[in-house]
Amino acid sequence: MEIYQRLLSLCGKVKNYGENLLKNKLDKKAATVTVILCTIIAVGFILTAGKAYEAQLNGKVLAVVKHQEEFAEAIEDVKKEVQTLYGHEFLVPNDIEWIETKAKKQELTDKQAIIHNIKRLLDMKVKATAIVIEGEEIAFVKDDLTAKAILDEIKGLFTNEELAYDYIGFNEKVQLKEVGVNLAEVKNKEEVFQLITKGTNEVKTHEVASGESAWVIAQQYDLSMENLTAANPDINPERLQIGQKINLVVPKPYVTVTTKEYMELVETIPFETEYVETEALYKGDKKITVQGEEGKREIKGYQVKENGVFAGHEVLEEIILEEPVTRVIAEGIKERPATVATGAFVRPTRGTLTSGFGTRWGRRHEGIDIGAPTGTSITAADAGRVSFAGSRGAYGNLVIIDHENGYQTYYAHASRILVKQGDRVFKGQEIAKVGSTGRSTGPHLHFEVRKNGVPINPLQFVKY
Repeated sequence: MEIYQRLLSLCGKVKNYGENLLKNKLDKKAATVTVILCTIIAVGFILTAGKAYEAQLNGKVLAVVKHQEEFAEAIEDVKKEVQTLYGHEFLVPNDIEWIETKAKKQELTDKQAIIHNIKRLLDMKVKATAIVIEGEEIAFVKDDLTAKAILDEIKGLFTNEELAYDYIGFNEKVQLKEVGVNLAEVKNKEEVFQLITKGTNEVKTHEVASGESAWVIAQQYDLSMENLTAANPDINPERLQIGQKINLVVPKPYVTVTTKEYMELVETIPFETEYVETEALYKGDKKITVQGEEGKREIKGYQVKENGVFAGHEVLEEIILEEPVTRVIAEGIKERPATVATGAFVRPTRGTLTSGFGTRWGRRHEGIDIGAPTGTSITAADAGRVSFAGSRGAYGNLVIIDHENGYQTYYAHASRILVKQGDRVFKGQEIAKVGSTGRSTGPHLHFEVRKNGVPINPLQFVKY
């Protein structure tokens, strides 16, 4: 076609030259011959040039062929070559434009030149399968078979072949779509499996060296201990071994594998608790008036797991076997007199702990000793009624307070007693003075706490 255009242009110039000769009445014979000769050449070319077709893509000529089937044959050869070398199907662009033209035999494009042009001018797109998650094309693989194999392998991470599942799937919307992409974008099975399960193609590890702890490694790579632990779920961070490889990339998978297993079970129904105010109790006091009882129900449905972790039950049918009984607790609203126990103890005197509760000098010491100067104030650890006030053997001068809630407190070795039996005392009221009466090696308070008559360690209630 290019030769044809040049010839026409040359003939045009020759013809114009001849016409000028005629117009200027110069050599009429030469002018006439020139015009006739040019016309013959042009007509001859037109008669010898045949009908042809140009294949164009984006304005660029791929081929000039006598028949469009010749171009199709070249395309098939390219397809076979791509399939043989790369295992992919070559994707023919759908925007190739055909233009009818005239061309001589020598101007036609041979098959090898067509193949060369196709490879040179096209983007070499191949047919592939896109794995689409929640509308986003995450990865491209060779075909549907490869994509399904990857997804099945991911499901296999959280399923057991010995179990019968009613459902295995993904929480996310996962689709497969046929697309045309550049060959370089198509990944192999292992790369895509890593990407979907880890959220990244990046693989970074650290080999534990002598003296390194998980904390040191986390600091070195600017990771939190939580992220380091998440990246290594099968490793105990407290027991790292030299040479052990630690993952440094926290998995953020694109999909969540959900499984459902049919189950039938009987489970308890927890009882509820109801609180009722009452004038029969003091403020702060509570009493169970109706014991709660758990109920029972039969459930038919599915046990749901996400990535192998129990996520709940999907109930299909529920049958109540026993109704639960609500527990009722009465809460006091009556004002508490100062001489009624609160249920909490305070320190009975100031001083230093000199002997604890338990065995001492081969004998059981049933209280604690608090060293303090003679005359230091001794106060009631809680409100109650004085059940004893006087001298009692090794205790010396002793005050016992019954707190009327199962607890009694003992205050021994006093130099002076300030209350008498039967008195009601309030928490913090002075009841005696520190001394060294009875069996004693120096001024101190021997303090005991008893519950239903049994001595217990006072340091459970007060701190020294």
